[in-house]
Amino acid sequence: MSKHSVYFHDDAYITLRYARTFVETGLIQWNPGEWAEGYTSFLHVVVLSWFMRLGFTAIAAAQLVNAIAAFVLLVMTAVSAHAVLPGRENWLGRALTVLTVASSTPIALWVLGGLEAVVVAAFLASGLAALLTYLRWPHFGLLVLAALAYSLAVLTRLDASVFIAGSGLGLLVASSEARRTRLIAAVIVVGIPAAVSFIQMGIRWQIYGELFPLTFYAKTDLPLSEKLVNGIGYLGRVMILVPTLGIALVVAGFMWRRAQLSMAVKFLLSATILQLLYICWAGGDHMPWARMLVPLIAPLALLLLASVSMMALRTRNTVIAASALAALVVALAEPPKLRDRAAHFGEIIGHHINSTWPEGITIALNTAGSTPFVAGQNRTFIDMLGLNDPIIAKRRNVPLLTERQNWPGHAKGDGAYVLSRAPDRIIVGPAHGVDVSEAWFLSGKELELLPEFARCYQRVVEPVYYSEELAKLGDDAPNPLRFLYYTRVCP
Repeated sequence: MSKHSVYFHDDAYITLRYARTFVETGLIQWNPGEWAEGYTSFLHVVVLSWFMRLGFTAIAAAQLVNAIAAFVLLVMTAVSAHAVLPGRENWLGRALTVLTVASSTPIALWVLGGLEAVVVAAFLASGLAALLTYLRWPHFGLLVLAALAYSLAVLTRLDASVFIAGSGLGLLVASSEARRTRLIAAVIVVGIPAAVSFIQMGIRWQIYGELFPLTFYAKTDLPLSEKLVNGIGYLGRVMILVPTLGIALVVAGFMWRRAQLSMAVKFLLSATILQLLYICWAGGDHMPWARMLVPLIAPLALLLLASVSMMALRTRNTVIAASALAALVVALAEPPKLRDRAAHFGEIIGHHINSTWPEGITIALNTAGSTPFVAGQNRTFIDMLGLNDPIIAKRRNVPLLTERQNWPGHAKGDGAYVLSRAPDRIIVGPAHGVDVSEAWFLSGKELELLPEFARCYQRVVEPVYYSEELAKLGDDAPNPLRFLYYTRVCP
């Protein structure tokens, strides 16, 4: 993890902006006075705000929360491994399973990256530990503990509900209890988190007038066929980054053919396969290092452990050791990861805006994380990709006019709407801007076609100098950085 110490992702700044506004005003808002649920995780925003109130910087708070979650994840993996394969003679297999999770580069990167993936993974692993223990030693209290952990997972990310539904299905097909007992167990494990999510949806409807976060609307509007192609390609690519995915599925498939599936294997297959299908349906992810697979790394390692439980001890340890070694090789081979490009250039531009542009203006842009966070609370920002804007996020029948709209979460835009708000400045494309004729995303492409934009906005190019310390955090780039934006000239 230490060699990636400067890594941080731009989208994390969106959550941090909401958390900072919550600390300063008591309201969870991106722009003061505007109600929009552009954050993915309500619980994450609240927890981050607690740490920020204690005096931690925003980035330190995000990384500390994730580090605590990673520790919980490893502890719960160890508990689950003991439930899957007890016995003193199996200590090495259990230790190698924990090592597989601990050495996973995606977990290390996303502890540093600032998003909530590791937190979700910790809550799901806690519920998993309770349920795997329940399969071996049935006790009602374990079902309640699992339901509580899963409820926290849903409050962190709503799409954790897919894994939870898979867990309920797993209890139905894997448990050796009577049918009625299995049904009651599944209802408890799925029903309590579902009730929590429905309550949250009701509150969301009262506050925002939406049933789901804006991130859901902004990221799910590509054609299904295109999403499936993207999702399958995504899973194919991440098998290199998460080698346990392929190894666990192959070994489980082999044991299935031999009709040697334990209760734990059936249970874990139900939860993981359903989540993998969801990832395909969602179209994968544009973020690096298998972010969507982070909550599945521990379940996959445990699936491998459960799948080899019928093998001879030496064979069992060899297979698990191969998985752990593959994860270590990936971790050692990966060069140091610098800060996400959007976060890096967005911070440079954010400092420039904060020091040179007037307060109280409205700025339209696509880099909705670092630039608005660094530029401060005294300016209004329009998120032209819609993650923080309900009009853009919920636009229907979206035309695909640019290649980069195929990136998950980047399909939406609305040039006419952006223009109707008469922003004082517009940054087209990346954080440091491009000419509107080279627009990356839909809003910019549509702005190019509007006569009012050509009449009322003037192209400006200016140099932005930044410190050597800031330059070391990201990829090599010219200094000064060429900053291109459009300024409004109509009254």
